[in-house]
Amino acid sequence: MWRGTRNELLLMTGRKNVAFSAAVGVVASALVSFFLWRAHYPTWRIVVPVIMFAGMVSMQVTVLRWAERRRTRDDRPFVFMHLTSQLYMVGVTTITGGLYSPIMPVLGVSTALPIMFFGSSPVSRWLTVTSVALFVAMAAIPRDYLGPALPHEQYATVAVVSFVWVALIVNTFVRRVYEASILASSTVDALSEERVAVAAEQMCRLQSVGAKVAHELKNPLASVKGLAQLLARGAGDPRTRERLDVVQSEIARMETILGEYLSFSRPLEDLKPESIALDGVVRDAAAVVAGRAEHHGLALEVDTAPVTLVADARRLKEALLNLLANAIEATPSGGAIRVRTRKDADGSGVIEVTDTGRGIKPDELARLGTSFFTTRDGGTGLGVVLASTVVAQHGGTIHYASTPGRGTTVTVRLPTAPGPALAPALSAGHAA
Repeated sequence: MWRGTRNELLLMTGRKNVAFSAAVGVVASALVSFFLWRAHYPTWRIVVPVIMFAGMVSMQVTVLRWAERRRTRDDRPFVFMHLTSQLYMVGVTTITGGLYSPIMPVLGVSTALPIMFFGSSPVSRWLTVTSVALFVAMAAIPRDYLGPALPHEQYATVAVVSFVWVALIVNTFVRRVYEASILASSTVDALSEERVAVAAEQMCRLQSVGAKVAHELKNPLASVKGLAQLLARGAGDPRTRERLDVVQSEIARMETILGEYLSFSRPLEDLKPESIALDGVVRDAAAVVAGRAEHHGLALEVDTAPVTLVADARRLKEALLNLLANAIEATPSGGAIRVRTRKDADGSGVIEVTDTGRGIKPDELARLGTSFFTTRDGGTGLGVVLASTVVAQHGGTIHYASTPGRGTTVTVRLPTAPGPALAPALSAGHAA
C-alpha cells in the first residue's frame, strides 16, 4: 500500500520530472557533442548518442502517459524507465570508447538507482543483473570497435560534464523519491488511523447491539427455565424428568454465558471509584462462592490483610468472582483454593488466588485473556477477559503463573487509586 501510494505521488509529478531531466540532458548532450566534435571524433559517434537520448526521452514520456491513463500504481512504469536509462548509458559509453570512455566512471552511479528506488526486492536484483550483463557485453567488445581515444583535454572535459550531469539527475531523483516517500507514509498513516476509527466505531455499535440482544434474552430464558422446573416437578416418567433436567442445565449454562457477556460488554466509563477496604471486598466474594466450593469438595481459605484503596468495589468484586469461579472449575474434589490480600511498600494492594488444580500449559497460558479462548469444557473465556479489563481500568496488572498438574496462581496488583486518564483510553481499546 505504501509503495503504491508513493508511485502514485511520483506519477503526479512525472511530466515535470521528465521535462527537467530532458532539459538537463539536452544541455549535457550538446556540451558532450561539442567537445567530441572539437576532438575530431567520428561524426556518427557524435550523432548516434543524441538520437539515443531523444529515443529514451520519447519512450519514457510514452510510458508516463500510459501510466497516467491507466492510473496504475505498480512498479512497471518505473522499471521500464530504469531499464531504458541503463540501455542509454551503456550504449553511449560503448559508442564513446567503452571501457576507455570518459563516461565510464559515472556508469556505476546509475546502476545504484534501482536499489535506492525498489529496495531489496526481486525487481532491483533483476535490474542489477541486467546492468552487469550489459557491462560485461560492452567489456567484451574488441578495442578496435570502440573508436579512437580522446585527447586528455577533451577526455577530462567530457568526464566532468558527464559526472555533473549524472550527479544532478541522481540527486534530483533521490530528493523527489524521498519527498514522495515521506508524503506516502503520512498518507498511509492517515488512512490507517481512519480505518481504525471506523472499525472501532463499528465494533462499538456491534457490541451495543450484542449487549441489547443478550439483555432481551434473559427474561425469555428465565420464563423457559421456570416452565421447565414446573414440568420437571410434575413429570411422572423418570425419562421425561431426566430430559427436563438436561434442559434446565443447558438453560443455566446459557444464563451464565449471557451474564458473562453482559459483564464484558458493560461500558468502561461506569467506573465509580471510592475509598474501599480491599480485604472486605475479597471476603465478600469468597463468601459468595463458599457454597459452590463446598459442593465441589474444595477447601476455601481466606487470608486477608487490611488494604485501603480508591476503586470501584462492585467491579472488583465482579472480577474476583470470575477468577474464583475459574479456580473452582479447574480444581478437582479434595483440592484447595486460597485467597489472600497484602499491601505493597508503596501502598498498592495485591490479591492472590491460588488453586491446586490441573494447571495451564505454557502455550495456553500465553492465550489467556483472548475472547472465547478457554481451557474449560463449555466455557467462554469472557470471565478472564472481564477480570483483565476491570484490573486494567483501575490501572493495575494481572499475572498468571501455572504449573501443569500442580495448580495456578493469579496475582492482581492494584494502585492506590486509578489514573484519571485511564478510563477513556481503555474504553477505546476495549471497543476496538
